[in-house]
Amino acid sequence: MKGMKAKRMKFKIGTLWESPVLHILLTKENEVVVARCLDFTVSCHGKDEKDALKGLTDSIKEYVLTAVENNAIDTIFDPAHGKYWRMFNELETKQSSRSLKMSIKKSLASVSNENLQQSTAEINYA
Repeated sequence: MKGMKAKRMKFKIGTLWESPVLHILLTKENEVVVARCLDFTVSCHGKDEKDALKGLTDSIKEYVLTAVENNAIDTIFDPAHGKYWRMFNELETKQSSRSLKMSIKKSLASVSNENLQQSTAEINYA
């Protein structure tokens, strides 16, 4: 199993329900892509990322419908094994690091060293 991507996604069932942000781990296993929802321990595979995520969407819908039908909403949160969470966190950290590096490089590309030295520094809270 090789980690591919870590995603935070919301899922909708029509206009009736939208999930909170869920943690999705994409891995490559043999010749298929596996999409796992780490919050519900639901997974699906496909020939590519798009196919796996489509299948996962359908699986999450069935998972939620089953919980509602069985009055089991209190037990719907069923986190995946720790190894999947560790893989998710490592991939998300790498993805964030790459994104931050690209953003810094792009934002500093048109700024001269002299202008930076002459400017005052301040902090803004996000």
